[in-house]
Amino acid sequence: MSTGSGTGAPPPSGLVRSSALSFVAPAQLPTTADGVPGNSQDMDREQINQTDRLVPAGLKALCETCSRLYPDQPNPLQVTTRLKYWLGGHDPLDYISMYWNPGKPEENILPHWHYVSFGLSDLHGDGRVHPPPDPSPGAPSGYGFELTFRLSAEGVTQPPLWPAALLQALARYVFTTGNKLCAGDHISWHRALDGGAGRLRHLLVAADPQLRDTNTAHGSVSFLQMVGCTGRELKAAQRGSGFEVLKLISEDTNCGGSWLVSRVNRRTSARAVRLRRPPPPAPPAQLAGVSARLRWQPWGEPPDEQPASPSNLPPSVEQQIKETLQRGLNTMTADRSGPEGHMSTDSFEMSSMERALPQIPEVMQGSWRGEPMVEYLDGVHIVLNAEGASLLPLAIDGRVSHGSHFTWRECGRAVTLLPPAVGGAAATPSRPYAAQGSWLQVIIPKELAADMSAQVASLARLADTDSEPDSEEETEQKDPPTLPTTFTWPKHRLKITVLSDSEFL
Repeated sequence: MSTGSGTGAPPPSGLVRSSALSFVAPAQLPTTADGVPGNSQDMDREQINQTDRLVPAGLKALCETCSRLYPDQPNPLQVTTRLKYWLGGHDPLDYISMYWNPGKPEENILPHWHYVSFGLSDLHGDGRVHPPPDPSPGAPSGYGFELTFRLSAEGVTQPPLWPAALLQALARYVFTTGNKLCAGDHISWHRALDGGAGRLRHLLVAADPQLRDTNTAHGSVSFLQMVGCTGRELKAAQRGSGFEVLKLISEDTNCGGSWLVSRVNRRTSARAVRLRRPPPPAPPAQLAGVSARLRWQPWGEPPDEQPASPSNLPPSVEQQIKETLQRGLNTMTADRSGPEGHMSTDSFEMSSMERALPQIPEVMQGSWRGEPMVEYLDGVHIVLNAEGASLLPLAIDGRVSHGSHFTWRECGRAVTLLPPAVGGAAATPSRPYAAQGSWLQVIIPKELAADMSAQVASLARLADTDSEPDSEEETEQKDPPTLPTTFTWPKHRLKITVLSDSEFL
C-alpha cells in the first residue's frame, strides 16, 4: 500500500505547516534545577507526557490513525479555524489536514491530496461540543464519523483550500440538522465543486478506502469520503444505488481509480453509467424519499389567503419521523449483509433516504396511530421545488405503482404518497388526505397513479440541466418544462405546483 509522500511529492513551499500536534507539542523544553535545558531520557518522557496532556484524547487518536497511513508526514499541511466552534465560531471542524498521497499509477490511482476533517467526532470528551461520551462498547464518538476528500494533483503543486471549505459546509449541515451521512448517500450541490466550470457538481459518499474505523477514548469513528460526481451519476444514484454508482466510477480508468480520487477536470460520467428511462412498467425503485423544498395547503384556498403548511411539526412528531426512518434503516441493516443495509436516512439537500421505511405500518406505530391531532382534508395543493418534483415520476412509477410509499421532507414538513393497499396509515381510500401538523399523507389510487404517470413524466427532465449528453440523440431530447407549472386532477381534488428554488420564499 502506498502511504507516504514518496517520490514525486510536490514541494509545499509557501504553505504554513500547522498541524494540531505541532501547534500544541512545541511547549518549552523542560529544564533542570539550575535552569539548563534538560536532555535526559527522564526529561524526554516528561515532555512527551506534557504533550499527551495538552492534546485532547479524541484528536490524538485520529492523528495517530493518520500517522499510520502517512508515517513520513507527521506534520501535514493544515487548515484551522480562527474562532473555535465552542467559542461561538461558525465552523464546526477544528482542523482539516491535507496529506500528500502518491497514489498507485500502475493501478490508475492518481497522485492526489487527501483531506481529513477533525471535529465531527468528539475530540475533547468534556461536553464543549458534543454530548458527554456514551461509555457503552461500540458507541460512536460525537457523530461517529469524520469526512475525507481526495483531490487529483493534476496540474496542482499545492493543495487548494476549496475542498476544506466544502467539508466545513457539510459539517455545518450535520451540526445544524443532526442528520448523519452514511456510505451510499448522495449530496446534490448544483454547482462546480471547485467554483469553476467543471462537470463535478455533486457528491457521493463512500467509506474511505485507506482510513479504517478507529476506536478513541470517546467512542468509535469511521471515515467517510466525499466523491465528486456528475449530474448524470447523481441521477443514477437517486434512481438506483449509490454503491453501484461508486463501483462504476471506481472501475472507470478515467475517473480516478479504485480510491475514488476526484478529478475536477473530468468532463464525462463513468462509461457504464447510463440513465435511459426504462420502458413501462418501471421496475421497483429503491429510493424511498428525499429532502426537498415543499409546502402544502388545503384544496381551493388561494396561496395569499391560506397560510402554507405549518412551519414546524410538534417536537414529538418530528422525533417520530426521525425514529421511523431510523427503524426502517435498522430493519434493512438486519436483513442485509451487504453495504446497502447502511443507507442514510437523510443527508444534504436532495440526499437519499434509500431503503428506509420498508413497511408503511411502521410509520403509524406509536403516538401517530389513533392520535386525535389527525386532520382529514377534502383536497390538497402540494408545492415542490424543481429537484423534488423531478423525482415525482419515480415516486409514482417506481414506488406507489409497486405498492410502496415515497416521502419528501424539509425540516419540519413532510409529504408522503401512499398506495391504497397500505395498512395502518392515517389516510385511507375513503379519506385520502390526512395531516398531523405539517406531516401530510396522500393516498394515490390506481386510476390516479396512471393519470399522474402520463402527466408528470416530463418532470424527470428537470434533473437534466447539469448532465452532459452521451449522444446526439440525447442532445435533441425535449427541454424540461417551463416553471412554474401546475398539474391538476379535479376529480381527486389534488393539485401539484412546481416552482424554481428562487420562487420559494
